[in-house]
Amino acid sequence: MKRQKIHFQIQYVILLLITFALPLGRKIIPPLLLLLSLNWVIEIVTDGLCFCIFYKKKRKNYPYKWTMAKKNKMIFPLFLFVGLFALYAIGLLYTTNLAAGKIDITLKLPLLAMPLILFTSDIKLWKSNHIKILFNTYILGCLFGIAYNTYHSYINYLEHDVINYFFYTLASFLHHPSYASMFYTFAIMVMIYFLLNKKTIIIEKIFYFLCIPIFIIEIGLLSSKTSFVALFILLITIILYIIFNKKIKKIKKINLLYILLFCIIGSGIYSMLPDKFNRFSQQIKKFEYIDNIQKDVRYVIWTNAIEVAKENALIGVGTGDVKDALKWKYAENLHFDYYIRAYNAHNQYLQISIALGIVGLLLFVAGQLYAIYLSFRKKYFLYFIFVLLIFINFLTEAMLERQSGVSFFAVFNALLCFFAFVETKQEEL
Repeated sequence: MKRQKIHFQIQYVILLLITFALPLGRKIIPPLLLLLSLNWVIEIVTDGLCFCIFYKKKRKNYPYKWTMAKKNKMIFPLFLFVGLFALYAIGLLYTTNLAAGKIDITLKLPLLAMPLILFTSDIKLWKSNHIKILFNTYILGCLFGIAYNTYHSYINYLEHDVINYFFYTLASFLHHPSYASMFYTFAIMVMIYFLLNKKTIIIEKIFYFLCIPIFIIEIGLLSSKTSFVALFILLITIILYIIFNKKIKKIKKINLLYILLFCIIGSGIYSMLPDKFNRFSQQIKKFEYIDNIQKDVRYVIWTNAIEVAKENALIGVGTGDVKDALKWKYAENLHFDYYIRAYNAHNQYLQISIALGIVGLLLFVAGQLYAIYLSFRKKYFLYFIFVLLIFINFLTEAMLERQSGVSFFAVFNALLCFFAFVETKQEEL
């Protein structure tokens, strides 16, 4: 048991580093995931050696990781979540562009690693404060990311005297604005979730109250329309949840007023900023032309992507041939600029349909439906909020085709699913 605790401590420290680093950049995440996987493999090997030497008679308790998955009642989600990665692996067998397929399967390794590592962990080793610390670490990572963006935007503004450095892509140095906004939106949801938790201490509440307006402002500056929509829908969802949930005490309902107040303050700060920053509205007008073009771009992309998906409806074109299939369809329909730019499907559901067909799409949707079912069954509202956020972003971006997106989805989807079981177990104890 001592050996298992040591491995758990190592695992937890690495998870802290991962949640902190997710909003800060892409290069550090793969090495951390590798370390996390290595710790898991070493635990399996040492457990096997100990079994062979000392515990040969206790075959019912071996293999340890499989036993933990059964005790946690996570065999089904394990197979369901890992299944998508398995289909991508199978897709290598009939792909033409094997080199691209290998790159893609490497990119999606977190979809395999995170469920395997977490779902086979010993729930008894997890405490409620472990969960909160992980989320708080993520929030701190987001704060550092915002500080980094603000610093570089300010330096560039001083050097060039161009206000554009505070907006959109010029203001996001760590991730594309769509991904960065998604990170910050989820951080807001986490903070609101803990604000409604009676176990949250006053210092934490003050910290969250101060952070929420900062995050809202940053999302506004990044100007991702999908994130605006997502934030609005999620806030409305939380409001409805609080109003109609009879189990929530009046004091918690009062907290809703504070949340709304700070959201309003965060949005209204724009009007209180210096004149230079009030030019935000002018910049938005400049972006309208770009946004109209982008809408047209997505229409053309989706039209072509649907055609490819229909032509390969059952099992798709294979893991490595998605880009090539789309490019040739662009050329076939005389969209040569799209051919040169090699746009992906800009919709995760379409992207999976092209790669893995209806089989892959159904499995992917099944995973999301299971997450919704689990969030209601375990009464874990934060998980439902996460799935809703992911669904909205997946409609306009193929986020599992970039490391930022696949890491965010794999890490938090696995963590929240696992936490749903952890918190239920702790309530039973």
